[in-house]
Amino acid sequence: MKNLKKIEIVLLLSYLSLICKKNNGKNNKIGVIGLRHEINIGNNLIKYAISIKLKELGFMPYIIGTHIKNLDITFLKKNTNCIIINKNFTEIKRNDYDILMINSDQTWRKFDKHFYDYGFLKFAKNWNIPKFIYGASIGYDYWKLTKKDENVAKLLLKDFTGISVREKGSIRLVEKHLGIKPFLVLDPTLLIDKKYYLKLIRNYKSNINKNENYIFSYLIIQESSTINFIKQACEHLKFKNYQVVMYEHNSIEKFIYEIYNSKAVITNSFHGTIFSIIFNKPFISFIFKNSPKGRLYSLKSIFKLGNRIIEYNEQPDINLLKTPLNINETFLELMKYQSINYLKKNLKFQKKN
Repeated sequence: MKNLKKIEIVLLLSYLSLICKKNNGKNNKIGVIGLRHEINIGNNLIKYAISIKLKELGFMPYIIGTHIKNLDITFLKKNTNCIIINKNFTEIKRNDYDILMINSDQTWRKFDKHFYDYGFLKFAKNWNIPKFIYGASIGYDYWKLTKKDENVAKLLLKDFTGISVREKGSIRLVEKHLGIKPFLVLDPTLLIDKKYYLKLIRNYKSNINKNENYIFSYLIIQESSTINFIKQACEHLKFKNYQVVMYEHNSIEKFIYEIYNSKAVITNSFHGTIFSIIFNKPFISFIFKNSPKGRLYSLKSIFKLGNRIIEYNEQPDINLLKTPLNINETFLELMKYQSINYLKKNLKFQKKN
């Protein structure tokens, strides 16, 4: 019996040792810095997707951002480790996280006084921990940062292990103004399997009959030309029209549910376009008036989408709404592999045994 107990103790110690080795460098706490928490559908889904991907890679992400109190962030609280910055980013302390990462979205667009923190991690400038950027977007088709911004950025970015952007057009601008050639990566929402999005709507209650033929429309800006085309398309195809408004209850779940069950999509949203690709839906995406074109043109170029992405005043081909989407899946998988590999490299990822 004594020998048996000794064996059990040895086995237990061996097991604990194995656990320690297996978790060495794994489940590190990652502070994922991004734009403020709000009810913007794309903003929420970017944060959800990167959280899922980092967990898949064996790490523990904390999705960090400022928050305006009257904005409902139930989705983020329910589906991510959501951390709210109440005043400024100095609330984050050196030992809170093992790695800091700037998340995708328009984090290189100067929205507010926290720009240097969410864009370049100024609050952590003297911290000797890994820091990198995943898929920053400038937010414009041209360079808008001042010389002062450039100087601050150059100084802070010296400590970063990796710098990547989401739009092809940003590569040239960043190289010209910051002297850095960034890596091109996919939007985080394209990195995870669609099963994770379907999980979000597993218990969603909708008034829509799944057997109905309908067009899903999602418009950031309500332009009359686009609204008229939606009416025209529904009449021509004899489809109904369903839409979601960003501020309505459960807008994110409704957004996913209605795209997934639709016959076609009409949108002027970047993520409306991306989720049409994810769920393989025929779509037409308009670039609305005075909107930066870089985000949608980047998708158009990468995935060879032709006339599915057009200017607001161009004549759309209504037949595209009943023409199956023809995405080069091999190229999409290659881009996904390169983007995830970039993540792994900057997380100092080591494959689990």
